[in-house]
Amino acid sequence: MEMIIGISFLLLTIIGVVLLVKANKKDRETERPPEEVVTPPSDCCGAHEICEFDQMKMNESVVEYYDDEELDDYKNIDEQAYTNNQIEQFREVLYTLKTDEIKYWLLSIERRHIQLPAILKSEARMLMAEV
Repeated sequence: MEMIIGISFLLLTIIGVVLLVKANKKDRETERPPEEVVTPPSDCCGAHEICEFDQMKMNESVVEYYDDEELDDYKNIDEQAYTNNQIEQFREVLYTLKTDEIKYWLLSIERRHIQLPAILKSEARMLMAEV
């Protein structure tokens, strides 16, 4: 009987160690290097993100892509005319963006004469509102 208890304790210990090693490995894989801190220019008003967006908005020649070049195929298509597969392409890009990138992406597709599918407009607003 003591032999069985000893073997059981040994097996539980080994399983525990294996699980801890896997958990630590997973934590190390998900760690990201710290983002580089960029100091705004001395003439910045303190609303850096707003100023940056306003500057981009004023310069209509600036078009930034977000790994969404395939959406250029939907230029000049009405927001109500998309198929479910096409809507999913937009949704896939939308949900891979960081919250602070969404408004820039919306401006980008607007400048490329691409209309966001109507069904995704509320989703985009909701995502932008997340903090």
